Amino acid sequence: MFYEYNPFAAAYPSDRGPRGKIFQPVIDFRTYVRAGHILLMFPLGIAYFVLLVVSLSVGGALIWTLVGPVILLSVLFVSRWLGDLEALMAGFANQTQIRRPPSRLEGVSNFRSQVKVRLVDPTTWTGLIYLFAQFPLGIAAFVGIVTTGAVVLALIFSPIIALYSNEPFHIISEIGWTYTINSPQDGLLLTPIGLFGLVLASHMILAISSLHGWWAKLMLGSRSTRIVARPIPTPEGDGPPKPSTTAVPGEIGTKPPIEQQESESPTAEPPETEAPKRFNPPVSAPVAAILTPVPNPSELMPEATPDLTPIAELTAREQEVFMLMAHGDTNADITEELFISEGTVKTHVKRVLSKLYMRDRTQVVVDL
Repeated sequence: MFYEYNPFAAAYPSDRGPRGKIFQPVIDFRTYVRAGHILLMFPLGIAYFVLLVVSLSVGGALIWTLVGPVILLSVLFVSRWLGDLEALMAGFANQTQIRRPPSRLEGVSNFRSQVKVRLVDPTTWTGLIYLFAQFPLGIAAFVGIVTTGAVVLALIFSPIIALYSNEPFHIISEIGWTYTINSPQDGLLLTPIGLFGLVLASHMILAISSLHGWWAKLMLGSRSTRIVARPIPTPEGDGPPKPSTTAVPGEIGTKPPIEQQESESPTAEPPETEAPKRFNPPVSAPVAAILTPVPNPSELMPEATPDLTPIAELTAREQEVFMLMAHGDTNADITEELFISEGTVKTHVKRVLSKLYMRDRTQVVVDL
């Protein structure tokens, strides 16, 4: 089963009506959780930027020594852990799960193999780009949220500000319009405008958080689009239990035997015991000589059974890859399903196509 990611699905649920979608975000605590996550992007973005810039600069400068490669390799693993943390926080804020590629891969035991997997994993480099981008995105989001919140709160609480202010204060707009507040009554005129701005600010928070969740899934999430694994076929004889034909007293949903039903309903019509006879008119001798019976196609050409000999020559892992290919899975899907690296999947795909004498994986899906 596959799905298309909708970043606004959690922000605007389908079970809400038009008024609920407009005004519900103002009182929904999830809106303020999203706002807190957006504000947290700013300090975390600074920390990521300083850590990566210093580590890459020092590691690049000392690349010809033993210390430089160690620092650069450490950045790869630290960025992986930071990506897991960011995916967890973004998924919690947006009420969705950002699935990361498998970190524990089959056959990756020594340190060299782990480093190789990190180098060829696309999410390693997209994760670095994401961590670097958190700095400018965090600054922009922080400034926008703080500025909007300060203006909205000033408009809503303008009567209280005017009550405790000794001097009148002026509100100057960008178009040159000036509004002077001399008393709390003057501030009451700005409170509805502030409440309207609060509704707009809540939707702005939802939009920024949803777009950031989409960005996090794009850069940190797995490229596999499967949301659930395929169901495992049940062995023969372990199917669902058949309904019982005997009546158990006190049991709900059971039916009495057929003999008891017939005795309880004497007016019921008896079931048909014989199928209606087909009308076969007599055929004369000359016509019978011309009309020869048509043989059954199954008698002329017996059912062809596919040749499974090449498939039997595949290894156990290659057979698993072959069945997933026949299911239409991509390399990313197979990677997440079997917990092996994508480079290993590509090697298995090439061997399967070579042993089965097939052109590409499309032929696997069509021929199976």
